[in-house]
Amino acid sequence: MMNRYKILIVDDHPENIQTLTRCYETLHPEYILYQAISGKVALELAGTLKIDLIVSDWDMPGMSGIDLVRALKANSRTAHIPIIIVTGVMLSPDNLDIALSCGAYDYLRKPVEHTELAARTHAAIHYVEMHRKGLADKNLELTQKSMLLTRNNQFNLEIVRNLERLEILVEGQPEAQSIIGEILADLDRQSRESNWGHFEMAFHNVHPEFCKNIITTFPGLTPGELRQCILIRLGMNNKDMASVLYQSPDSIRVTRFRIRRKLMVGNDTNLQSFLCSI
Repeated sequence: MMNRYKILIVDDHPENIQTLTRCYETLHPEYILYQAISGKVALELAGTLKIDLIVSDWDMPGMSGIDLVRALKANSRTAHIPIIIVTGVMLSPDNLDIALSCGAYDYLRKPVEHTELAARTHAAIHYVEMHRKGLADKNLELTQKSMLLTRNNQFNLEIVRNLERLEILVEGQPEAQSIIGEILADLDRQSRESNWGHFEMAFHNVHPEFCKNIITTFPGLTPGELRQCILIRLGMNNKDMASVLYQSPDSIRVTRFRIRRKLMVGNDTNLQSFLCSI
């Protein structure tokens, strides 16, 4: 099955948009094409439609193509989108250097040759695929880390249960009970803080803006709810989340319900998908 890549064409002259649209419709009818007649409109569409590639004119009133590149690269949600700048005016080597240094993926001169547009688009789409694969590999690694955290916590819980049984057997022996108590306290502290800290750091390296974005948008979330949001985003089920967070499955379900209310997400919306969009 062909990938339905989403391409946004940006130009303040409708006839230029139509020229590029006809080119794509001829060469790649499977692409989904969107149009914007200004940089401002393009910026809004890029943030909501999950665009794969942007082909933008340079010289536009209000927000130029270069201004659009800068704005897209400054936003973590759109920074990964490759942008091909198209221009019939800014044609010098210095202009090319400006476009690329600002973050443009590529640069085309007008009038655009169809074969050249197809070649540059193919290269940009390959970049998109590599980005997706890299992100998928990192998310897989995160999921593996979360499952390892689950297994470690389950192992620690089993040790705790055995120590609690041993504590009963040494009743009346204060020194032995004191040692067992110290071990139990160390296990609890290490499991709650150290393991989660390493996992949270790994998550932040893959999704550096997630926590900041969700706290900014939904400031009413507690630290515990934020932790659960991270695990839900990774697709972890309630049972495994209970092991990671040292809570009962019932408590996890209650918190999940509370998170939905705070995020204003109805039961007809997949919570994981919603969190992935933040």
